[in-house]
Amino acid sequence: MEQISLMKPKERLIITYDCEGCGRTVQKKQMQLTGGPDKGEWITVNVGCKCEDIRLADQEKKRAERLKTQKMLKYFNNHSLLNRPLQKATFENYEPTTNQLQEAKQKAIDYVDNFTGKENLLFSGSYGTGKSHLSVSITKELMKKGYTSVFISVPKLLTKIKDTYNNDGPTEDELLGIMSRVDLLVIDDIGAEHKTAWSTPKLFEIFDERSGKATIFTTNLNSEQLTEWVGERNFSRMMEDTKPIKMNGRDYRRKEF
Repeated sequence: MEQISLMKPKERLIITYDCEGCGRTVQKKQMQLTGGPDKGEWITVNVGCKCEDIRLADQEKKRAERLKTQKMLKYFNNHSLLNRPLQKATFENYEPTTNQLQEAKQKAIDYVDNFTGKENLLFSGSYGTGKSHLSVSITKELMKKGYTSVFISVPKLLTKIKDTYNNDGPTEDELLGIMSRVDLLVIDDIGAEHKTAWSTPKLFEIFDERSGKATIFTTNLNSEQLTEWVGERNFSRMMEDTKPIKMNGRDYRRKEF
């Protein structure tokens, strides 16, 4: 059996350069193998480059974040955030009763077809016109395409945040973390919550974290009422890259009566 030499291999320096990937000074060398079946062969190596280490570390970080997101999404799925009627909501079973609502439905479908992960929607209008229905339909279609999504009403959201202060479940940071990481967050029924000195800053914290990420808002308030309700600062952040869609009409839930 051939013994592998432990002698230092012969080296030839080819060039020294600064790597654009990792920013390290790298020596490109030729090194001669000193043992084994390839003894005497010259190989080229880059000494000092950390690109592969950075790539593997980044890959591991993304894997850990993906597992964390999956864990939190499972938590949300196990604590249903949808009222029973909304659990069956789809584009197919939404029946608009006016031209404006038909346009709203088409805009929702177009949003899914052209999803960029950055543009927002604001569904506003009277009670029972299907704002939540269309929002849920959007989340379902995007999840079919592999995107992550959370739909939650503001009252439930604030309740869940408060619950983290007194239980052994997810922490507030974990809860807000999933809100900031999902591909689409639907914040439903703004204006239905009990407004306090705590709730408004907390909403702004969530809006701020979603900057540059796709978010859908729904509300029964008009623009003046919404500005007054959430505050000028929150409203300004909400309207960044946001397309408003008005949905007024008869109560969709009572159309059979």
